[in-house]
Amino acid sequence: MRIKGLYFVVDISAVESLGLEKLCEIVEKAIIGGVNVIQLWADRLRWEISFEKLFESAKKLIEIAHKYNIPVLIANDVELCAKLNADGVHLDGYEIPDKSGDEIRKIIGFEKIIGVTCGNDIKKIEWAKQNGIDYISFCSIFPTSSVDTCEIVPIEMIRKAKEILGEEIPVFASGGITVENVDEVLSAGADGIAVVSAIMKAEDPKEVSLMFREKLKKLFNEI
Repeated sequence: MRIKGLYFVVDISAVESLGLEKLCEIVEKAIIGGVNVIQLWADRLRWEISFEKLFESAKKLIEIAHKYNIPVLIANDVELCAKLNADGVHLDGYEIPDKSGDEIRKIIGFEKIIGVTCGNDIKKIEWAKQNGIDYISFCSIFPTSSVDTCEIVPIEMIRKAKEILGEEIPVFASGGITVENVDEVLSAGADGIAVVSAIMKAEDPKEVSLMFREKLKKLFNEI
């Protein structure tokens, strides 16, 4: 599956502070506004939350997304992806994964999506191409309060990645992306953008998603 467009990263452990109903409401409004892909991750160090609660929350969010035919990826946990029968996995460590693309697909399914986060290491981009990874994402293009472990990646890396990957593997950009600075990222050749707080903390997630969608439509008329 070739993915691009608006990618929403959802911290499902926020169910502890927001409640499941509110978290589901945010996700559904964002989807209606134009989100194309959802990634579920959990900052369990921030919230004291059981695996069972995370699992059940993830199942509910996947159910909502699939109602709109939106794929859902699980961050880092290949086994959890398989248990949830999610649409794929996203590996967000900067190191090159210890499993090949084929080894990962043997666990989650050969039709599933695999994405990886890249920093400033060209070798990670080359690994993605050699292993048939479905997309890469750069973190962080701009400083962000959502994730404090990302190194800053110059926008020029998007251009370099496109030269290496061509049109075969989509390139996403993430980290501190807003409606105000997204044009700069898209003009560098990104196939999509990944956002967290811009939607998660919005008073109206649907409206913000619509604004991002309008920016994306200028380059991707088929979205």
